[in-house]
Amino acid sequence: MPADFMQTVADYLESSIAFAIFGLLHSVGAREPCKALLERWCGAFFVDHCWRLIYCALSFTALYYGISRLHWVAHPSGDTWLMLYPDWLWMILLVLHLGSVAFGYLAFIQSDYLEFLGFKQVWRGVRTLAGRPPARPLALFGQARLEVRGVYGVVRHPMLVAGFWFLLTSGPSRNNLIYLLMYTAYMLIGGYYEEKRLVRIFAGQYLDYRRRVGAFFPRIPTRSIAP
Repeated sequence: MPADFMQTVADYLESSIAFAIFGLLHSVGAREPCKALLERWCGAFFVDHCWRLIYCALSFTALYYGISRLHWVAHPSGDTWLMLYPDWLWMILLVLHLGSVAFGYLAFIQSDYLEFLGFKQVWRGVRTLAGRPPARPLALFGQARLEVRGVYGVVRHPMLVAGFWFLLTSGPSRNNLIYLLMYTAYMLIGGYYEEKRLVRIFAGQYLDYRRRVGAFFPRIPTRSIAP
C-alpha cells in the first residue's frame, strides 16, 4: 500500500477506534437488553425516567469532547481544504448544507425533541415523586409510537441522513472526509441493527412501512403498467 495511505491510517487510528467504540455503546445503550440490565441494577423508575437524559448527555460528551479532540483538535493541518470549489459550486453546496440542518431539525421536532432528549421522562419522574403521577404513560418514539409521516415519510432514518448530508456538503478537508467515512460506516451498521429492533417491536406495521419508504434515500414511486 502507498506510504501516504498507511500514514493516514496511523494518524487517524485513535479517532477511528474511539468512534467505533462510541458507535457500539451508543447503539447498545438504546436497546432493550441494556435497559433490562439497568432495570435490574437501578430499578424501573431510573430506566423509565432518568436513563434517556443520561444517555443523551453521555453521547454528547463522548462525541463532542472526546472524539472531536482526537479527530479535529489533534489534526489541525487536516482542516485545510484539499481543493477549491468554483463560486457557483460553493453556493450550491452551501444551500444543500443549510438544507441538511433544516431536514435534521424537522426530524428532531417530529420525534418530539423533549421526549427524544429525555426531559419529558425526567419531568414525569419528578411529578411521580411529588405524588402527582401523570394520568397516561408516554407513547415513546420508536418503542410505542412509529412515525411514518412528514420527514419519516421521505426516509426511514432522517436524523442519520441529515448527519450524512451535513458532512457530505462540508468543506473538502481531510478531517471531514475521513470523518464522513467513519460516520457512513456507523450509519449503515447502526441502521441495520435499528431496523431489526423496529421489526421486532412493530412487526407487520414496520414491514409495510419499510416496503413503502427507503432507508436513506427517497424511494421513487413506480406505476404498474396495465397489460
